Amino acid sequence: MGLLGKAIAKQKHSGSVASDGGVASSAASGGAASSAIRSFVNDFHHTNPQFHGIVFQKSEASKSSEDIYDMIVCHGATVADLSGGNIFVLLPGALDRELFAHRLCHSAGLSILSQVSVDSPVLALERLSPYLQ
Repeated sequence: MGLLGKAIAKQKHSGSVASDGGVASSAASGGAASSAIRSFVNDFHHTNPQFHGIVFQKSEASKSSEDIYDMIVCHGATVADLSGGNIFVLLPGALDRELFAHRLCHSAGLSILSQVSVDSPVLALERLSPYLQ
């Protein structure tokens, strides 16, 4: 992806998250956080009818959030911060979810908590709901 593509992906990332850098921050109320996540998934589904969702957990050995976001958005994925230091990533269905998750874990020092491939925002939210609180 060229520089223009990266800039557009970063713009999408910046536009889809709250002002503190995360869609669902620990300071946000449960209702507002779940509404923001629901909107995040619905917006992504609008442009990607089949998609993958992955919840990653950061560790102390993880790279900085900005480095992780750069790795994610250069592949056409979007990312949102969750409470507890977790990261929620949405990938287009055409990407290999297993390979993406494996590479990101090893490159950024993340752990996979959950992943799903779906064609409906409702199914994604149901399957990942324990991590999206």
